[in-house]
Amino acid sequence: MRAYEKGYSFNFIEGEMWEKSPFTLWDFIQQRKRWLQGIYLVVHSDQIPFKNKIWLAISCYSWMTMPLSLTNLVLPSRYPIPCNPLVDFLCAFIGAVNMYMFIFGVIKSFTVYRFGLMRFMLCLVAALFVIPFNMIIENIAVIWGVFGKKHAFYVVNKNLKPAVVI
Repeated sequence: MRAYEKGYSFNFIEGEMWEKSPFTLWDFIQQRKRWLQGIYLVVHSDQIPFKNKIWLAISCYSWMTMPLSLTNLVLPSRYPIPCNPLVDFLCAFIGAVNMYMFIFGVIKSFTVYRFGLMRFMLCLVAALFVIPFNMIIENIAVIWGVFGKKHAFYVVNKNLKPAVVI
């Protein structure tokens, strides 16, 4: 963000990066909580002008208010009450930003070049089916990140234990 403020630009580097994802649901939630709290600190840093972090702020607050958006998706079917059109728009926007970021991540993670068109399309369709589960896990991480202990760095264990062969 400081480099962006000074006029540097950034883009994706074409290539592959091999990374280990968290192995447990607990580690995944801890990782997302840590990311949310870190991005929140950047958004609220006095050292970065607001004009340079506006898009990061929109993304961060869309992420942080995702539980409200999900609530607005689930509750009206059970308890139909009139809702302000602005609230409906904001909830739809928040949901759209989060789904876009999820799909964008899938597209950047699985390339047609590496997987081929058919396997890439299967990964994309599978990702669409995983969205409801991902939303629940992301909401847990957000609620915990907002209301839980702040700035405690949880180290995600990414070392595989060797399989026991009998």
